[in-house]
Amino acid sequence: MKKIKRIIVGIDIFAEGSNVLKRALMIAKRNKAELFLVHAVQTPWFSVPSYFGSKEVSIDIVGITKKIEKKIKALNKESKVSYSILVREGEAADILRYEAKLLKAEMIVIGANTKSKKKFLGTTAEKVAHQSHLPVLIVKNSVKDPYKNIVAPTDFQAQSKQSILFAKSIFPAAKMNAVHSSEVIYVEGPYTAVGRDFKQYNEVAKACAEKDLRDLMKDLSIEKGKIIDGEANSKKALLKYINKGSYDLVVVGSRGTAGIKALLGSVASSILRETPTDVLVYES
Repeated sequence: MKKIKRIIVGIDIFAEGSNVLKRALMIAKRNKAELFLVHAVQTPWFSVPSYFGSKEVSIDIVGITKKIEKKIKALNKESKVSYSILVREGEAADILRYEAKLLKAEMIVIGANTKSKKKFLGTTAEKVAHQSHLPVLIVKNSVKDPYKNIVAPTDFQAQSKQSILFAKSIFPAAKMNAVHSSEVIYVEGPYTAVGRDFKQYNEVAKACAEKDLRDLMKDLSIEKGKIIDGEANSKKALLKYINKGSYDLVVVGSRGTAGIKALLGSVASSILRETPTDVLVYES
């Protein structure tokens, strides 16, 4: 597993609290990585060149940098993590992805960027998670300790396994829990296919899933795993399981250009938007 050496951190100077910085500092200290704190200032649409008779809107880059510097210095007294501050003009999601590519970063850490008390997901965070080709950690909650209890929904495919290995490498002290939502077919009534034993099919499918889970746990050295009954709606069942558990991080994998929707259909996207838990989206 590739080591984390450079981490892009999306900073919003107007956001309350310092949870994104705190979490990024924890990860950087553990992995001996360097932080690049990026704040994007989107120039107002009404800012036009002075030759049109209007005043240009100037960005106080020095003032913004000083404000970020003050915050990071207070949090970094003990950790002493190496960092750089970058203030750029442009749309936040585009800036973060551009700087990550330019600096050859291995990971992006960003806040949920939402004013909702339910800690779901804002536009910038969703864009970065969907469009980035790097692991993206979305911080939704207050930060006190390193992650302790991680849940990893899995479809047993290679990308899902890689996401778990990545999480284990950067959060080695956390307990890892793999969960698979087993598809169940319920067909009754006059349109049921003749000669089809769906009960037997469900039993065989569940047995196969249980074997795949045991193999996964053995291969990746995971102590806990669970097959849940997806009932008529596996996405809803999985979200319910995650939200009822005492997890502080959900790990999901995405594949190639299809982005995060590639894992379990729209389930991964729903996890991003609808769980109050921090989410790590793994893209290799």
